[in-house]
Amino acid sequence: MKQSEFARLIEVSPRTVSFWATGESSLPGPVAAYLRVLAMLPPASLSDELRRVKGRAKMLDEGLYNVEYRSTCVEMPDGGNALAVLRNGKILGSDRWGGVFMGSYDFDHAMERNSVHLRMNIPPEGVLVTGFHAGEEGATIDIVGSFERAAPVTMATANVGGFPVEVTMTYLGPLPN
Repeated sequence: MKQSEFARLIEVSPRTVSFWATGESSLPGPVAAYLRVLAMLPPASLSDELRRVKGRAKMLDEGLYNVEYRSTCVEMPDGGNALAVLRNGKILGSDRWGGVFMGSYDFDHAMERNSVHLRMNIPPEGVLVTGFHAGEEGATIDIVGSFERAAPVTMATANVGGFPVEVTMTYLGPLPN
């Protein structure tokens, strides 16, 4: 098993596994026990575990993402960008104009795609790349998209309040363990 596969299997960064492998940090007891269990598994059970690892390779990684977006239906000279944090199936982020979004992501094993469901709070007088104007009170809209794994970049068209928006997600790195 490759170090990167083992890192995915136990949900740590590849760098952490590398430190264990080179002796730069000590291998935690539960991880050492799991390795012993893997070594003793019958071939069919080991294959099941490795298939699980392979399926996870298509999932969005937890971590920090740059999100760039551009309208496909309204002529606006610039798109926008945001920063998002993905952890434990949850997303939290903000754009540079004060829009805040939160929601969830999950992996559809049958379609081999990552589904993203967000709710964005737009500040008063905020304007989206779709041309939507939030007005004096601000607004809340739903965002839905389906992405391949961002490794390091993935692009898709998301539904933003009923309008298509091209979205590019770039994986910036893992969150601290």
